[in-house]
Amino acid sequence: MDARAPSIAHGLRELKEDEVRRLFEERVFERGVRYFEQGRVVRPFIYGDSIMAECRGTLPQNYQVRVDVRGGRLVASCTCPYAFGYCKHMAAVLYGWLKNPGMYKDLGQSEGLLKKMDKDALVEIVMDMIKYDPDAFYVVSLRLLPRAEVKGFVEREMRAIFSREYVDYLNVREIVKKLDIFREYSSDVFRSGDFEAAMDALAPVIEAVVENYTSLDDSDGLMCNFFATAMDLYGDVAAAYRLDGERRGFLSRALEWYLEAEWGLERVIMDFLIKEAGRLSEREFMLDLAELKMADYKRSFITMGPRYSEEYEYVEERLERLEALRAGVMGTVADKK
Repeated sequence: MDARAPSIAHGLRELKEDEVRRLFEERVFERGVRYFEQGRVVRPFIYGDSIMAECRGTLPQNYQVRVDVRGGRLVASCTCPYAFGYCKHMAAVLYGWLKNPGMYKDLGQSEGLLKKMDKDALVEIVMDMIKYDPDAFYVVSLRLLPRAEVKGFVEREMRAIFSREYVDYLNVREIVKKLDIFREYSSDVFRSGDFEAAMDALAPVIEAVVENYTSLDDSDGLMCNFFATAMDLYGDVAAAYRLDGERRGFLSRALEWYLEAEWGLERVIMDFLIKEAGRLSEREFMLDLAELKMADYKRSFITMGPRYSEEYEYVEERLERLEALRAGVMGTVADKK
């Protein structure tokens, strides 16, 4: 679950308890305090204005929590299925940072030491990391690949990650963990100003989730929550492009995902399209695009088979989606007036 707080005028190191408390419902915050006091926050790190930690919940696998200050806003995410805002795992990690910042290892200090080491020693450390956690291979590869090869690499890895015909609940957790590496890389290079690299790393991930979601057992919504976070980042990257044509291209691509998605992902994308059409001042474009798609689907009725065939039902359902999207966009226009 990704959640965004009101703007703050400082970084994590100046964060106050009353500011943190205001982010949570009281009962959620108190449960987070208990979680911290029970020692459930593990492997905590801080790097600049980012906190990374794991929190033990009710399942064998720990939840991954991250808190960042981006552009004067506090952005938090957790891999748990909680869908109502800031969760108790985020509260535990933030409360732990307030009460015992010394337990959060500062990666900035490690960075300073690494910069002083010679190449052979660094290579040995990196190889040890990959042996310890094979997923580190993705991190290393993304950083070492030439810029032009990033998109192809991500597309190949998505095919490999989703290669199984059916994925059970526990494997979904592992897949989300892998996908989050690509999302984090995209977020990092986006913040560094490389919008194209960010989009090349992120769009294939979103595409793969849309294409493969119906084969997953996402009963707790972990992949759906990850997907919502990835779409938020997609919107941020798209908004950074200066040319209207480029931004419209990203919206058009998201509309294709909207028409392809199933099992609840389509609702995430519809909310995204309505929000981003407003943020990018592209409501009229989105309305025109939806109208064109609706016209295409209606024309297909001419050559279609029986009224109650699967093909007919598919087209009818897509028309309903487009009507819902159009109503949502028109609603934001009316609200603005």
